[in-house]
Amino acid sequence: MVSLLSQSYADYFQYDPECKKVWQKDWEGYDKDVFQYPDTVGACGFVTCLEGGAIGFASWDPRQLLRIGIIGHNCILPAFIGNSYGKKQIVKVLDILKEKGCRRVCVTTGEHFFFRPAQRMYMSCGFREVKHSSAKQPSNFGTIDYELPLVK
Repeated sequence: MVSLLSQSYADYFQYDPECKKVWQKDWEGYDKDVFQYPDTVGACGFVTCLEGGAIGFASWDPRQLLRIGIIGHNCILPAFIGNSYGKKQIVKVLDILKEKGCRRVCVTTGEHFFFRPAQRMYMSCGFREVKHSSAKQPSNFGTIDYELPLVK
C-alpha cells in the first residue's frame, strides 16, 4: 500500500513537501495494520490489478458502517489515471457498503489542483460537496468533504 500511495502522490509532494513525512508515516502504519489484521483492517479494501500487476487500491472504514461509510485510502498509479480505474474502484466500494447496509458514504480529498481528477471522479459517482476546510498541518492546502446517500 505504501508503495502505491507514494508513487501516486509523488507529484503532489512537489507542492506540499512537508506532508510527505507525515503521510508516509501514516501510510506505513496503515500498511502494517492491513497485513497484521487481515480479518479486520485487511478485509476493508482491495487491490486493483492489471496484467498481473497492482495499479491501485481502495479501502473503507467500517467502524460506523450502518450510519456512515467512510472511504479511506485509495489511489491509482499515475500511468493509469484517466482510464476509469479509480471510478470502478469507488463504485465497487459503494456496492460493498450498500450490501452491508450502509446508508450514507463520505470521502475527503484535497482542494489542490493535483486532486482535480479525484474531485471529478467523486462527483461522477454521485457524491456532492458538503464542506471545504482550511489547510491543516502538515498540508499547505485545504480539503473537500463529499457525501453520497445510499438509501433514500
